[in-house]
Amino acid sequence: MSLSADPYVWIAAFLTLAAFSFLYRDNPIFCFAEHLLVGLSAGYLLVTYWHNVFWLEFIRPLARDGLGKHAHLWVVVVLCLFWAGKYAERTRDFYRFALAFWVAVDLGLAIPTTMDAEVLRQVAGTVGAAFDGGGVVILGGVVMILGTAAALTYFFFSAAHEGPVGVVAKAGTYVLMIGFGATFSYTILSRIYLLVGRLLFLLRDWLGVVS
Repeated sequence: MSLSADPYVWIAAFLTLAAFSFLYRDNPIFCFAEHLLVGLSAGYLLVTYWHNVFWLEFIRPLARDGLGKHAHLWVVVVLCLFWAGKYAERTRDFYRFALAFWVAVDLGLAIPTTMDAEVLRQVAGTVGAAFDGGGVVILGGVVMILGTAAALTYFFFSAAHEGPVGVVAKAGTYVLMIGFGATFSYTILSRIYLLVGRLLFLLRDWLGVVS
């Protein structure tokens, strides 16, 4: 056993044990670690946005090129000021303008990305299933196409889920349950991986019990 002499390792070990203390019950030590994490995260985001967004994209261009060349940046400033209108009754309508603009921009950026990543690529992957390999590759392609069709049939409500349609829709429920189970299992395994990493840190880097 060889304890670490690094003070940062001791701080990390204390915060790790403080987080683990919630397994016993809610306590002041855990609340301290929780509030410290929230405060550091907020401070980090504030500094990051200041240097990478506000300073680089607003202050530096205005200071370098003047107001005329970057007049469009003042639109952003006005919208930011509109957000502050939320806290006064007379100016609350300005806040709604800023909120509507933000929602519209967010949807405009998110919808094409989501369609490409979760719909179009899924369709392309299903249509382009490989059937020129060995038996396992061909079987995988067949299962993927049939499973996708069955899962989509489950959400087809224009026809009653009876007869052949009902059988396919029932198979679609099993496909969905397998997908949800795989996603949940992946989440559990990722959390276990994080737990193993923290335990390894305590036993190796802090206490020096294991090599």
